[in-house]
Amino acid sequence: MGNRLHTFTLRMNEKKKKVSIYDIAAVLGVSGSTVSRALQNHPAISEKVREQVRKTAREMNYKPNALAVNLKRGYSKTIGVVVPYINRNFFSSAIEGIEEVANRMGYDVLICQSNELYEKEQKILHSLSQGKVDGVIASIAYGTRDYSHYNNLAEDRIPLVLFDRVSDEVKAGMVRGNDYQGAYRVVRYLLSTGRKRIFHCAGFQHVSVWRDRYRGYWDALQAYGITPEADWVRIGGVTRDAGVAFAREILQGKALPDAVFVASDFVALGILLELMRNGVKVPEEVAIFGYANESFDELITPSLSSVDQFSKQMGQAAARMLIGKLNGEHPEDVLIEPELILRDSTRAQGSDFSMNLTDITHEGKL
Repeated sequence: MGNRLHTFTLRMNEKKKKVSIYDIAAVLGVSGSTVSRALQNHPAISEKVREQVRKTAREMNYKPNALAVNLKRGYSKTIGVVVPYINRNFFSSAIEGIEEVANRMGYDVLICQSNELYEKEQKILHSLSQGKVDGVIASIAYGTRDYSHYNNLAEDRIPLVLFDRVSDEVKAGMVRGNDYQGAYRVVRYLLSTGRKRIFHCAGFQHVSVWRDRYRGYWDALQAYGITPEADWVRIGGVTRDAGVAFAREILQGKALPDAVFVASDFVALGILLELMRNGVKVPEEVAIFGYANESFDELITPSLSSVDQFSKQMGQAAARMLIGKLNGEHPEDVLIEPELILRDSTRAQGSDFSMNLTDITHEGKL
């Protein structure tokens, strides 16, 4: 056996090939199944042979294939997390919450980003379904309109929890923020400061969060007898460049709005900077209210009012829900109430519009 091991070592040094159970079997002169069962301490294999196999495996620096082991065992103690971007404060904070709960419960977390692309999201989910994870937590890419790749997870018996961006077409648990109520309260607050001509920069309407924010905006205005004109609403991407484009449309319009409610802080940032670059005073002429409470909101001048979605808590709830499913439980969906964070971009300039804001609390929060 010694000469065979020496010959094998020389050959491996030349090729740098990963050692398999069949390499160990060839050195010992036994079958691959004998090696496999010996490494798993199968009682059908004598202790003497088991020890010989273990010793040879150590000498050959054998590393078991984790994927194959997981497929055989039926679990990996790993949770897959799929998000549009990991560099957005909302998603990074949600991931922090997921990891906190998952690690405490003995699970590792495998993080993937779709970059908002349907094709990439589809490939990620297919890869995760191949024994890499026990369950998946995901937020749907805005490029996705066909959800069959999500429903395929159910066919593979892989539990799924959607958070933030969800769909009723997907068989999954759901953890989401009350985006409708958040938007409704934003518009109600702006109305309370005397601003009636309120524009809205909305995200694509097939995405749940942006659809709900648009509904909240519309219903809040309707509740106070205001019907938005056609040029008050722009539907599209949620990037800073999209904000710049909307600001330019505003500047070319017949009159400035009193305020702009924006479905994303990145869009709000683009609007704010472009309006100010063209001499528009914020908030004196136009108030701006974003959504998501990104980390840069406090750093710009004027600081940006926004909506805190409690993304870390959302991630924690999603992880608890998924682990509950893995343990055979049937947890209920979770709806998290948002909070308005008032900053300089919506500072009140006096009001001729009477409203009782009973839910104003301390430290600039609603």
